[in-house]
Amino acid sequence: MIDLAAGRYVRSLGGLNGVAGVWVHDGHRLLFTSNRGDDTASAFQVSGKGEKELLRVRTGSRPNGMAYDPLRKLWMVAGVGNPELPDAPPTLTFVDLGVEKVVGRLSAPGRTRWATYHVPTGCFYVNVADPASILAVRGDDLSRIDRTYPMPAKGPHGMEQDPRGELLYCACDDGTLLSLTLGSGKVERCGRLAGPPDVLWLDPELRHLYAATDEPATVEVFETDPVRHLETYPTAPGAHTLTVDAKRHQLHAFLPEPHEDLVLGDAGGS
Repeated sequence: MIDLAAGRYVRSLGGLNGVAGVWVHDGHRLLFTSNRGDDTASAFQVSGKGEKELLRVRTGSRPNGMAYDPLRKLWMVAGVGNPELPDAPPTLTFVDLGVEKVVGRLSAPGRTRWATYHVPTGCFYVNVADPASILAVRGDDLSRIDRTYPMPAKGPHGMEQDPRGELLYCACDDGTLLSLTLGSGKVERCGRLAGPPDVLWLDPELRHLYAATDEPATVEVFETDPVRHLETYPTAPGAHTLTVDAKRHQLHAFLPEPHEDLVLGDAGGS
């Protein structure tokens, strides 16, 4: 836990085995973790007194990306699966926080990556590495995959949505940045990355899109409307993930070797 205003480390959450993903919903004061080490996921209530674990659920094999539907209080956890085990396919697990239990699980056609919930369409969207695609599951029908969008690049990984509600951005392992128009299903190549990416984040006020890459270790900055590359910031070996503090227009890149949080300010916010 980092105090963003003070710029200092506060505390850590213990008892979590191999956390692969973290997701926060500020409006509901919820913090989610996908615990890959034991195929579980945890939901915490956040308050001024700290974090209280509400529940921990069993997921599919090797949970990773997550998304949350605040209207239905539905939490989705995407498992990447384990090809070395015959009974561990990639999965999508759905948890109803209102009743605090798993209410659905679907098999995915391939290794899942990052995910998001899109309020205008009422759908969860999940990247699949191979076959390269984005899956859509309606929040009001968890029994099936509603639509599959083929992606014309290798290894869809990072995902972010445009704040206007019309587009999804998808960063792929071959260094391609794609956009998906949800209304028409049209996919366009809109940028190039320095290397294989991990997550994508967008600052909605600046309309800047950020991609973290590992080899080379960089943060790529794009302007949207239309998409064009603005800057490349070097980070450090192994730093392949980041998050955005949109209030302060700052990026936080996590450096595993020195155990540091590298804070970058976006000049567009000054």
